[in-house]
Amino acid sequence: MKNDPSFKLVAAVILTGVFLALFDSARAAEATAKPKRTRTRTGTYQNSNGNSGTFNSTVTRGAGETTRNGTATNQNGQTATHSADRTYDKTTGTGTVSSSTTAFDGDTMSRQGTFTKNADGTVSSQGTLTGYHGKTATYADTTTKTATGSTTTGTITGANGKTSTVNSTVTKVAPGDVSRDTTVTGANGKTLEKEVATKINPDGTGTRVVEVTKPDGTTETRTETFAVTDSGAPSKP
Repeated sequence: MKNDPSFKLVAAVILTGVFLALFDSARAAEATAKPKRTRTRTGTYQNSNGNSGTFNSTVTRGAGETTRNGTATNQNGQTATHSADRTYDKTTGTGTVSSSTTAFDGDTMSRQGTFTKNADGTVSSQGTLTGYHGKTATYADTTTKTATGSTTTGTITGANGKTSTVNSTVTKVAPGDVSRDTTVTGANGKTLEKEVATKINPDGTGTRVVEVTKPDGTTETRTETFAVTDSGAPSKP
């Protein structure tokens, strides 16, 4: 992958989970000026490589805006943070997205973009990704609603002009049970896949299993156990 820095940037983004925020645009395009509601998740995680830690995250939705804030602390006491903001204007059918993530080692990555809800119901998104060490790339994708969730197809182009393709499918298996499968294919043909399965029980407890398959075929798994609390208007998982 040395000759494909755009793919390396995408790999870094998807491995930390930031890139998956791109695929929430379709849901954002449905937001209206409803009362704000907040969902908080607090829990622990364990990686297949032996790392572990705790995390806390909040998502507040309402009035055409969604904000996310999260903090994770690993077994060494280091912290990582993530924040994101998404706005949507139902009158114009357009919105903005921005996010920033600081890793455990202090490196940062960010995203700035816009999205538009089209006449056929699809959502088109575009913007800029700035990865660790300041490397940048541009992205463009289209999200289409399905009977069980949504599908997203798009591209990410690095500063060198090389392009990676992205395909993602979100499936609502049952109430509180959602899976997401994302595959990134680099200009060199190598692929990176991330599968996420989230299940929230009626009592507010839940689990989230993340499995990443790297280009060399090896896999890493992270298992999260958490509790969910809601405030304000009812919120979906």
